[in-house]
Amino acid sequence: MSTVDAKMSTLGDHAKIDHLLKEKPAGVGKITTLAEAKKHDSRLARVKPVRLQWNDITFRVEDHVILQNLNGDVRPGEVCAMMGPSGSGKTTLMDFIAGRIENRSNRELRGEILLNGKRAVGKNKFKRHGVYVAQEESLIGTLTVRETLYFTAKLTMGGKTRQQINDAVEDLVKHLGLAYSADTIVGTVFQKGLSGGQKRRLSVALELLRQPSLLVLDEPTSGLDAASAFSEIEFLKGLASLGHTIIVSIHQPSSEIWALFDKVGFMTGGKAVYFGKAGQDILDYFETAGYPCPTFTNPADHVIKIINRDFPGNKADDVDDLIAKFAQHEAKLHVEKKEAEHNEVREGEEAKVETDTVSGSEKEEYFSGEMERPNWLSRFLALTHRNFLEVTRDPGIYGVRLAMYTMLALLIGLMWLNLGDQKDFSSITSRTSLLFYVAAFMVFMSVAVLPFFIWQRDVFLRERSNRAHGISEYVLAKWVVSIPGIFLLALFTTLLVVLLAGLNGFGVYLADLFLSLMVAEAFMAVMASIVPHYIIGIALAAGVYGFFMLCEGFFIIYSDIPPWFIWGYYIAFHTYSFRVFMHNEFDPIDSFDSQQFPTGESVLKFYDMDNVNVGQDLGILVAFMVFFQLLFAWILWAFHTGKR
Repeated sequence: MSTVDAKMSTLGDHAKIDHLLKEKPAGVGKITTLAEAKKHDSRLARVKPVRLQWNDITFRVEDHVILQNLNGDVRPGEVCAMMGPSGSGKTTLMDFIAGRIENRSNRELRGEILLNGKRAVGKNKFKRHGVYVAQEESLIGTLTVRETLYFTAKLTMGGKTRQQINDAVEDLVKHLGLAYSADTIVGTVFQKGLSGGQKRRLSVALELLRQPSLLVLDEPTSGLDAASAFSEIEFLKGLASLGHTIIVSIHQPSSEIWALFDKVGFMTGGKAVYFGKAGQDILDYFETAGYPCPTFTNPADHVIKIINRDFPGNKADDVDDLIAKFAQHEAKLHVEKKEAEHNEVREGEEAKVETDTVSGSEKEEYFSGEMERPNWLSRFLALTHRNFLEVTRDPGIYGVRLAMYTMLALLIGLMWLNLGDQKDFSSITSRTSLLFYVAAFMVFMSVAVLPFFIWQRDVFLRERSNRAHGISEYVLAKWVVSIPGIFLLALFTTLLVVLLAGLNGFGVYLADLFLSLMVAEAFMAVMASIVPHYIIGIALAAGVYGFFMLCEGFFIIYSDIPPWFIWGYYIAFHTYSFRVFMHNEFDPIDSFDSQQFPTGESVLKFYDMDNVNVGQDLGILVAFMVFFQLLFAWILWAFHTGKR
């Protein structure tokens, strides 16, 4: 037995928790104890006890078995760790418990999840009582810790005053060891922010705002050093002491972390090798099974070694034998459990929670499990405010793009300086080239925003999975916040190009460029919603834009486009942008020093644009923008559900 194990064995359960909370490494924020949290009316202490059980969980994709006949039971106040080799099914089990696996025609999902003895029926049952914290943090890098918590509170805490929301945020900051970093940004590619451990803790804090009874965490220690990993699990142990039910998947815990677990489960190939109490129970079980844990060896390391089929010396038959032995052991325990609970559970009643008996007076302290959500307008305003802070602080979204657009606009203006004063034939080709470049390349540069949209998508997935907001308010807030930034891009470009080159129709030029960029921004949102990685998105968008450039009527005029490609002329929004630019520039010109093109109208007729209706084409651009925004919303609704 390790030094930590020996020390823990001499303490009672509550004394153990207090000991772990007090004996924290230097520099680690102290988690409040259960008594202190209740004394200070902490939100962490006011949760409804929820007992989590899963029975006969099986997940099969066609002929491939991913999970098979898994069972488990975690009570309030317990931390349960699921372990196993890579690919053993730990994350899949976490997803199953959280209702994140989508039922499809080629899949078989079997088994039941029980919350307080009642079957969790309906897609929102888990979400009303629990939260899921994914392995990868999905946080907005430009916000501080306090701001991140504040906006999440605004999205999830309905019927609360601003002061109540601020109090809730400060309560979490204080009790979760985030006080010293409360005004530190999360961190971006441009600015350093929180450490890995602090980000994990913040991710948990965001979900605690909803006062969940149940926390499901996938690999919360992944990528952390030993001290940070211990601090993270110790932090979760402190939450469990306040009445939360906690289950985590973890790859290979240290001995110190192992000592914090109440229950452990081991899996290999989607099948259970052990589930039960940690400590002496698991040591006795594997010794009886013929695999005793050597002295001074971490039990987790020992079990992982003997159940990993990839390790040299491990025979598949031996692993199968361990699986079979546990199945027999589990069946025996199941019979004993049914006999013990025969008189405890009745038809239609919730199972009693043995670890937390709540008296009538105490029940009032517990949260009902479902918090009132803010109304749609409140969520929209909170998202708008948050998005505005993000786009103004992150230079990559509009700052860098504004510099790029300004530089290119200056180059264009200087390249064609005073072009409007020229009336010869070459000035006609110069005008058309300039207008094509603006209509095509200025729009093309919208691909620069794609990586940021994909990072925002990850935040959306986390928030939608945990019911923070809906799709309509998210899409509308994103669109509203984009308007000032896009307008500045269009305004700076128009000022430099139109004034330096001496082009006609400043107002129409500005409106056309602004709407074109708004359409491009919406199109990039669609691209970001359908590609797995921004590099693929940039390549795909570049290909689409390249095709649109061919079809917009500059390289080949409308009447010369082959019939099998004529559809491209109409679906390319570049077409309508370019037609407005051309009509705005050439229609007011009465004469050119050219026999072939004596007037501006003759130029428009050559390009098959003499019958263009400027107002109609601008309206078509508005329609494109609305269409892409609606398509973006539909894709989010249909495919970005948080399930897999």
